[in-house]
Amino acid sequence: MSSEFPAQGLDRALDVFFDTDLIGRLAFDPALDQFSFMYSAAWRQCAHRFQLSPHIPLVGEVSAVAVRRFIDNLLPEGRALDVVSSFTHVQKSNLFGLIRVLGRETAGALSFLPAGRPPQAREAQRRSVGLAELRQRIDDRNRIPFMIWDDQVRMSMAGYQDKLLVLREGDALFLAGGALSSTHILKPEPLSGSLPCMVANEHFCMRLVNRLGQRRLKENWAAEVEILRVPAPVLCVERFDRVRDGGDVRRLHVIDGCQALNLPVSYKYERPLGHAKEVRHIRDGASFEALATLRSHLSNAAVGIRQMALWAITTLLLGNSDAHGKNISFFGRGDALAVAPFYDLVCVAVYDARHIDQELAMAFGDEFALPAVRSYALADFCERLGFPRRTFSRELKQLCEWAREEARAQAQDPVYLDEERSFVRSLADLVVARADFLLGQVAEIPRFNRDLF
Repeated sequence: MSSEFPAQGLDRALDVFFDTDLIGRLAFDPALDQFSFMYSAAWRQCAHRFQLSPHIPLVGEVSAVAVRRFIDNLLPEGRALDVVSSFTHVQKSNLFGLIRVLGRETAGALSFLPAGRPPQAREAQRRSVGLAELRQRIDDRNRIPFMIWDDQVRMSMAGYQDKLLVLREGDALFLAGGALSSTHILKPEPLSGSLPCMVANEHFCMRLVNRLGQRRLKENWAAEVEILRVPAPVLCVERFDRVRDGGDVRRLHVIDGCQALNLPVSYKYERPLGHAKEVRHIRDGASFEALATLRSHLSNAAVGIRQMALWAITTLLLGNSDAHGKNISFFGRGDALAVAPFYDLVCVAVYDARHIDQELAMAFGDEFALPAVRSYALADFCERLGFPRRTFSRELKQLCEWAREEARAQAQDPVYLDEERSFVRSLADLVVARADFLLGQVAEIPRFNRDLF
């Protein structure tokens, strides 16, 4: 490949590409258990260059810790990671081995390929997935993991849920390979019976937020979603890190909040050690205050901080307690960041607290319980995020008023069937109740003395 990289140790190195452009080389030293990354000289001079993250800069020293955390945050979690490890016989602790297996199509724009082997002109590979086959594979998930198709791992994105990356062309679905990229993510209902109607839940929340975005700025704030029937419901999410360009699909560079903050995946919650009495004061995970430190890295700080505030408002309105550091992402353009569309929006509060934790992933002020987030906590949140309280109060009031109307309207969408209909009506009731509660707080938010914070 390039003489600027060491010729030895290629079996422990991966070249990182953006399409056919060599970005740099990722290397792993097993003796030191340490990663390193070096940008290529050509990429540093490239007109459309970008840095991997603010902590892996184009110029200057690259920390081995930052590289490890960046890679770790690209990988799936939970049962999905268990499946990958079992299927590939690569230990879950072997990050280099896992990214070598999963790195050809990650979230965002990067491809990780064996070092010294430039990407060849590859034929477009597509394998049709019919609805009957999709239904069978969903039904067989306890026997054959959903992410394994044709003896290959077909999911390389972070997260816990069952997912399948597909190329969608009209109503046709394909497993993409070779020169093709996926365009959509398929998410069936969870296997757990304690989370009923999750597909309808996420569809309702994402569509509701886009209704609010259309009323506010004539734009969508969240990724586009659709429910496919096989006949079981499957959420089809359009990838915002993919753009159609004629007949081609271009990839966009995206990083999540943990990568942007240089946090390990285990710190995606503000209380990384949990909320037991002896550790609940430890709050060095992802938080609104931490996200505010990205201000200097944002291409437009005012717009970016406002979008973070809007994301926080969706948490409050939807009762989405699981809005953690990996559930917000940023486009990487050059050495700057821009907040990406929202995703993974669900109402957690509608489920039984005995089966799913209701503690907020990120506190508003010092409050981790949704009912406790009142005017003072919201004012404190504004101070920590660096967003004007008077502006936040206005935004919150307007969005709550619209949410009361739009939640009821979204619940009438004929896409919902059978038990989903009563479920989304209960979601609408919850959103209206949340909006009414928050409307009772807005007037006081600007009035607190700043010295109180």
